[in-house]
Order: sequence, then structure tokens, then C-alpha cells
Amino acid sequence: MIWLIDGHNLIGQLQDLSLEDPQDEAKLTLAIKRYIGRSNGKDRAVVYFDNGLPGGLSKELSSHYVEVRFAPPRTSADHLIMLRARDLGKRQRFILVTSDDKMRQLAFAYGVECLASEEFALMLGFRPVEVPLENPAADPEKATETRTIIIFEKDPNPIVSKQEIAYWLPIFQQKLHEAQAAKMEAEIAARHAAREAAERRKAQREAEEHAQRQAKKRRD
Repeated sequence: MIWLIDGHNLIGQLQDLSLEDPQDEAKLTLAIKRYIGRSNGKDRAVVYFDNGLPGGLSKELSSHYVEVRFAPPRTSADHLIMLRARDLGKRQRFILVTSDDKMRQLAFAYGVECLASEEFALMLGFRPVEVPLENPAADPEKATETRTIIIFEKDPNPIVSKQEIAYWLPIFQQKLHEAQAAKMEAEIAARHAAREAAERRKAQREAEEHAQRQAKKRRD
């Protein structure tokens, strides 16, 4: 399986890393490498970051199982993630890791499996962003409690463009085709099993009837 990760969005959900840290990408990548390493080669990860100069594959941060890419100027990581998702959707299973509302809406609309960044953060061993509860004075016993929130760096109420739909539509069509094919295979297998069971019952009845006729002949 492949983890397709919105890198800067993930960093924005963490208490342990900051987007202002010049080493934030390297620190996150190291944690992802450790996590992927525990899968014994079963998982891979592709991490995308914004604002790369000149952009493209980072040979310094990438490894055999973790691919790190930076979006070049005037190109967003979201755009590259959607292109990669469209390609992966035709070949193998992947999970999109992001808490960007726009990306999650598209993923949900087109049947793409998605995991929130703060949930993936816990899997990596990081602490998601937390804030104090509102109006703690209303309940003094809960004055020190906190809750996890999702921080959106982009528009929380996006308008999905025709271009974005065009990126995701092939993924949806591929997954829909796979689901329909799997359903058809299951139905054929069920009919085949039912037919075999009916044939076995028929053969058993015929054998019993034959045995009864033979027994009657011997008695006569």
C-alpha cells in the first residue's frame, strides 16, 4: 500500500513540529521513514511539500520506501498530489493523508480512501494540535481539559473547479469499475455455489432412492 501524504498540511497539525522550523520537512520525513520501516517493505510513502526550489524529487530526503517531492514555483503540492492519485488509482491501493478540507471533499466525492493528518500524526508518534476548551469557567472540573482540532490552512468552503473534477474523475471511474467487477464476481460465485449445492442434494436424493429400490427388491 502507498501513503500519499500532504506534507505541510500534516506538519500544521502537529505540536512537535512547526512550519517555521527550517528543518521541518527533514524531521517529518525521518518520522515517516521510521513508520514505513516497520511495515517490512509492505508499505511505501510519497510525501509532497510546497515551495520547492527548483522542485521535484528530493534525493537528499528520499529513500527506497519514502519518496519526497517539492512542488516547483507556481505549482501547488495539492495539484501534484491529485495527479499522482489519478495515476496510482489505476494501478494500486493508496491512502491520501490530509486534513485540507478541499482535498478531503474531493476524496470523499470520488471514493478515494482518506486519513486525517492528525490521525496519521498519532500513528507516527506525534501529538496533534490541541487547544483549551471554550469557557472553562462554566465547568471548573474541566478547566484544564483540551481537545484536538483540525487546522485548515486553506479555504474551508472550497468551490470545486471543472479542472479538479477532471483530475479525480478517472480515479472514481476506475474504483467504480473495480467495485462493479468485484460485485459481479461475487454474484457469479454465489450462483455457482448454490448450483453445486443443489446438484449435491439432488445426487444424494437419487442415491437414497436407488438404495431404497434395491433394498425393496431384496426383500421381494
